[in-house]
Amino acid sequence: MFEWLRIFWQGRIFFLARGDQLSRFLNQVLKDGVILHHIQKSERGMRAQIKLADFRRLRKAAHRTHTRVHIIAKYGWPFIAKRWWHRKGLLTGIVVIAMVLTVLSQLVLSISVSGNKNVKSSEVLERAEKLGLRTWTYSKNLDLNQIAKVLQEQLPDAAWIGVERSGTSVKIKISEKIRPSIPKEAGNLVASHAGLVKEIMVIQGTPMVHEGEIVRAGQVLITQAPNPGLPSTPIAQNSEANKSNSSKPVPQASAARGFVRARVWYSAEAQIPLVEDKIEESGRVAAGWGIKFGSRVIMVTTPDSPFEQTEKEVLVQYVQPWRNWRFPVEGIRVNYKELHNVHLERSVAEARQLAEEKARIEVQKEIAPGVVIVEENVKVLSSNSKTERVRVEVETYEDLAVYANP
Repeated sequence: MFEWLRIFWQGRIFFLARGDQLSRFLNQVLKDGVILHHIQKSERGMRAQIKLADFRRLRKAAHRTHTRVHIIAKYGWPFIAKRWWHRKGLLTGIVVIAMVLTVLSQLVLSISVSGNKNVKSSEVLERAEKLGLRTWTYSKNLDLNQIAKVLQEQLPDAAWIGVERSGTSVKIKISEKIRPSIPKEAGNLVASHAGLVKEIMVIQGTPMVHEGEIVRAGQVLITQAPNPGLPSTPIAQNSEANKSNSSKPVPQASAARGFVRARVWYSAEAQIPLVEDKIEESGRVAAGWGIKFGSRVIMVTTPDSPFEQTEKEVLVQYVQPWRNWRFPVEGIRVNYKELHNVHLERSVAEARQLAEEKARIEVQKEIAPGVVIVEENVKVLSSNSKTERVRVEVETYEDLAVYANP
């Protein structure tokens, strides 16, 4: 490998020597200290290879022996550099294009929103722009996890939001909250959770529950208001009358409107062992860079992980300058995160505190942002001598009334 690189860097000349005194020519060349490679005798004369730096030294031997030397081919970096030197414009263009592609690959060129049905994409993009996520922004300056967390807090209808970068495009993925699916109750307000009703405010429609009543998830709270244009008695089963009225639009009932505030309970359990052996990241990271052509990957630096235990993270950087067209050459960054075994011994108080924090985090995932927490109780549950088990119970005061999905 290194010998080939050395030959390529020095440059080689393939030449043909013709004359009646080739033996004297060869002896004189060797006497002058010139080294020939791959010497071959042919009908036309003698073929050989020589380093570019030694080619001029053949002149003395060729003059004394009346030998004619003809260049057959040239090989190596000096000749490539000379050829490109005469094409400065093309070389400059390639360098400029490479620099532009390098810069563009670090920018955000497109932002898309997927998975949303009720949440408007324009609203998501507008809020993301206020958080710094916009096109033509340097991608390494963006904290995508923090942006996703803030967006989820600002959009109450979103159960989960993830922001990921793929090359120059950023995708905002949304998972919306699932409302009770009751086809027959379209237009009615139903309960999103079970709870104890404390306050009812009807703007339009008929209330179906009373204050102090416990409701279950999906129970109808306020029914839609009947439309005065609808007949109060059933229409007679007359085929001719039905045909004449089939072209007329049937008036629809007005959707229910109002608020039903109630006390809702949430709970979550978590347990933490007193003695634990686990594998976690040490904080040391080794990065490797490579180039991807189609399905072929060539690693330029750090092809293998330098750690015994590692977690591999592959990031692909590509340029998408126009719609679905992607630049065929992609950049590959491989992060090798070192893992090591950790032995943990916790006291009872530490294990209970960690279990309480873990259970509280699980409860917060179920509660919508902005909901008022009325009361919180922490209970230590019975468990074996090696673990601590804690339950967190939270009581909230929130509006239960939501429209049923058709």
